[in-house]
Amino acid sequence: MGTSSAVLCILFFCGALGKGLTTLPAPRRLHCYTCSFAKPCYPVPTECGDDEACGISIGTSEQSEVIQRKGCLPRAQCPLPGHATYWSRSYALRHHCCDQDLCNVAPRPLVPTLLLTASFTFGGHLLL
Repeated sequence: MGTSSAVLCILFFCGALGKGLTTLPAPRRLHCYTCSFAKPCYPVPTECGDDEACGISIGTSEQSEVIQRKGCLPRAQCPLPGHATYWSRSYALRHHCCDQDLCNVAPRPLVPTLLLTASFTFGGHLLL
């Protein structure tokens, strides 16, 4: 093998090795529970797409009816209000997103937080 062949071989090997060292692994996709607005909800684990988070979407109608669905949501959609029609009724949606596998088990509790706040506000006496 001549000198130029050896140099080409070394350059090729270093180039191939260098590419292997600089290649980053693909980002890991989240796994989230998914179920529709139907009750009861039977959540099924699902793999999300790129740039998606786990989410719970809670809808409230003008008649104060509440519906809920779980699934993967585009991250850009998480802070935005939404809208859905279910059984010919219109619902305003709020999204609660999280970034860990299967983290969308239940929405954040609101009532216990309110009760705890009321308890501290009224000197430890819970007024109902």
